[in-house]
Amino acid sequence: MVEILSDKQRQAEDICLQGIDLYNQGEFAQAHKLFGQALGIDPESPKIQSWYGLTTGVVENYVTKGLEYCKRAVASDIPDVMFFRNLGKLYLLKNDKRSAIGAFARGLQIEKNNRAILAEWKTLGFRRKPFLGFLPRDHFLNVMIGKWTWKNRNRKNPPAPETSPSEKEKK
Repeated sequence: MVEILSDKQRQAEDICLQGIDLYNQGEFAQAHKLFGQALGIDPESPKIQSWYGLTTGVVENYVTKGLEYCKRAVASDIPDVMFFRNLGKLYLLKNDKRSAIGAFARGLQIEKNNRAILAEWKTLGFRRKPFLGFLPRDHFLNVMIGKWTWKNRNRKNPPAPETSPSEKEKK
């Protein structure tokens, strides 16, 4: 499918890309200004709405207003992973971890190995299930077995004991 953009849409897209670069460099306020300009030129662009929504929450601290923009972008049915990443980040700003996980999961359904979402996912810090599910999480057996399995999580196949040179000669 070939998408034909008008000159104004192309200009808004270029401004949006500049804003994304600034955002990735940590210049959130400047990026927010550029996203505002781009939104003024092309208010129907889901990509611009998503990024403007994110920076509205981050810069202006209007998370609810930012969520509205991001939800409009997601509702456009354009499968862009960053729409879900931006939505998830706003949910985290709102301290809504459950919704953030849902947004990140929907993004990972589109692109399983998206680094931006996987980085966000990793910072959430999930707890493992208790080893003995019929006992409470803080029961000493669950605690001790959990510590032991965490400590030994990379020891799937322990190395075989080495034989000394003299034992090799006997064979």
